[in-house]
Amino acid sequence: MPKFRVLRQHLGERMYREGEMRDAAASEVAHLVAAGVLEPVAPEIIPAPDPKRRRARKETGE
Repeated sequence: MPKFRVLRQHLGERMYREGEMRDAAASEVAHLVAAGVLEPVAPEIIPAPDPKRRRARKETGE
């Protein structure tokens, strides 16, 4: 679910205060975004970890 930053205090499922983060479906809060009450927050991009290097197999002396 997308995250939104509360720009103005408002009453939703509960009282949301300025500066809080709110999870909501974009279609359900579109009117609040248009009114300047909420601001969409870009999702954090977490880089993928580097793949672990594999060791070469030991050669057998055959």
